[in-house]
Amino acid sequence: MDQLFRQDLILGILPGKENALGSAAVHERVTRQGLNVDLRTIQRDLNDLKEKYPHVRSREDGSSKLWWAEKSLSRLSMLPTDAMNLVMIMNHATRFGMAAQVERLSPLRNYAVSLLKGSRPTQDVSGKITSNTRFITLQPSVVKPEVLDVIQQALLDGLSVEALYQKRGADEPKRLQLKPLGLSYQDSNIYLSCVFKGLPQGSIAALPLHRFKTARTMREDIASPDDYDINSVPALQSLVGLRTDHPVQIRLRVSQALSERLRENPLTEDQTLEPETADWWLMSGSIHLSQGLDLWLLSQGEHLEVLEPTALRAQIAASAKRMAALYTED
Repeated sequence: MDQLFRQDLILGILPGKENALGSAAVHERVTRQGLNVDLRTIQRDLNDLKEKYPHVRSREDGSSKLWWAEKSLSRLSMLPTDAMNLVMIMNHATRFGMAAQVERLSPLRNYAVSLLKGSRPTQDVSGKITSNTRFITLQPSVVKPEVLDVIQQALLDGLSVEALYQKRGADEPKRLQLKPLGLSYQDSNIYLSCVFKGLPQGSIAALPLHRFKTARTMREDIASPDDYDINSVPALQSLVGLRTDHPVQIRLRVSQALSERLRENPLTEDQTLEPETADWWLMSGSIHLSQGLDLWLLSQGEHLEVLEPTALRAQIAASAKRMAALYTED
């Protein structure tokens, strides 16, 4: 009990990083509180606290150490179930192109993991959660950390950016002057929603950050849309290949197996499913036409037939025929 009380007192004494204290100074402040312990005991306590709490930090200072606490984390209160949710979210983000961002938040993640490790005295439950997908995920593209830092800060400050950007297939990068509007983390890549000099009036571009060679903020300001919304149709047209301004009605014939999946995970918010035969169901709903919808429809193979709209049916049929032709023997 004496050790718990003493270590709790030390946690309250430790300052922020800018005012880090040596162990002798911590010992002196503990002594002022009426606790008569030697310096070596305080040093052991500090090392114990650093092992138990990710927000307790130290750095070498000559032959001794300076100690501090990340106050934002020391004030954090989190249930083990919330810590499990946070670790799951961060693991998922790492798999989908955000490893660098998760690494920057490592003190927070380590804090959550420490709660999972400490929630059961004889069991570490941090290894009981993971992030998976049944779809094959391509490896994340490589984004230069210094480029991402500049873009993120420009978004926070409302500044414009000058960048060297190399389009796919181009021999050399091209200089762009652009105004960052938002970031979209999707499909193992990070896309910058932006406008740039030379872009047609009213258009919004989506540029993958891994094609940026350099980026720096600039004094000149580039005008941006007053009503920009990253979830608006104009923004999503470039970000995710949205092809319609409004949702359209689609009708699909789906297999029994796929109908069971759609009952658990609907394709649309207004989805309806009606039996057609013993083996087939009719699905109806409204959704934007998009590249993502095309990819999902094709991925279902023989479990799905597009009935309406007719233009979408013809497009998917043409893709299926080209695909089948690759496997047709001469």
